[in-house]
Amino acid sequence: MLSPESATDNNATRILIRAANWIGDAVMTMPAVQRLRELAPRAYIAMLCPGKLTDLWRHNPFLNEVIPFGDQPDFHDLRQHQFDVAVIFPNSFRSAWECRRAGIPRRIGFAGHWRRFLLTDVVRQPRSERAVYRTKTVAGKTFQVKVFHSTRHQSEHYLDIIAYLDGNREPLPPRIYLAVEEMPPLNKFLRDDGRPVIGINAGAEFGPAKRWPAERFAETAIKVSYHANARWLIFGGPRDTVVACQIEAQLRDAGLSESTIINVAGMTTLLDLCTLLRFCKLLLTNDTGPMHVAAAIGTPVVSIWGSTSPELTGPLSPRSTVIRQPVECSPCFLRECPIDFRCMERIQVDEVVKAVLKQLGVEDRDQPQS
Repeated sequence: MLSPESATDNNATRILIRAANWIGDAVMTMPAVQRLRELAPRAYIAMLCPGKLTDLWRHNPFLNEVIPFGDQPDFHDLRQHQFDVAVIFPNSFRSAWECRRAGIPRRIGFAGHWRRFLLTDVVRQPRSERAVYRTKTVAGKTFQVKVFHSTRHQSEHYLDIIAYLDGNREPLPPRIYLAVEEMPPLNKFLRDDGRPVIGINAGAEFGPAKRWPAERFAETAIKVSYHANARWLIFGGPRDTVVACQIEAQLRDAGLSESTIINVAGMTTLLDLCTLLRFCKLLLTNDTGPMHVAAAIGTPVVSIWGSTSPELTGPLSPRSTVIRQPVECSPCFLRECPIDFRCMERIQVDEVVKAVLKQLGVEDRDQPQS
């Protein structure tokens, strides 16, 4: 591993990376950050990131500094840093404008969102990776869906920026680094009693089209509990508390004991999430940011896909299982399904149970007769 502590030369190139704004996107940029450090081992590399994502980058060994910001960066402070180059991962107008306002003379990124004039170096995006819209008629309804002709993973899209600088574009698995002394104690939420803990993450910030029905998550947990003496850790953000409580209630109604169910939805920081996911033996999840966090920490993942594409944004881990049903309108990349939600409705509980048990290495016994 190359060490950023080697960047001691006062004349070294000073590079600012403008981080992605969302958890999943941030994790998918991690291979590009590592490749940038390999390209510039003596450079001073700082990460400008939204404050809510600081814990993802705090101990990344390929960075010299993490600069968090709230509503907007401190431009006076950024100018004082005298950065030479800005590597801009987001495609937004705002991220390019921020780097220009910070007085960074060389600004590198993709040309999207009317920001070409804000960049000094425009990285070419293959035409096949640009979204186009197509009209589809399914179940008697006509609607527009987003189509990508390329199935190259989003992480490789970020690596293209590093390749533009003559860096290595070979893909790598992302990795989140945690410092043991800074991790919150597990007993803030649970105590280890020897039973494996399985995480459930039934929310999805993007919209309901990415959410497998909550009752099916609960049914899966109930059936898996017949095979494995596990505890269930229910994750979710502040907007997911209703769904999390529905799952918790369904598990209790099925007879699972109070000590078997831990609902932490809406109560965790990002650092808490990282710690708890590392403790889990597996995460059962929709296509969400925590899915990417779990994969980058090394926790096995079973992920359920409907409106989005695992080829483009799936978990980058050999310890992951993707579950989806091929339907004529998926992936559509819509926030809400305009028809009958067939991409998710056709994913059956028994299929997911089988995948979870396989990841756990537990034999799939026949269910008892009711």
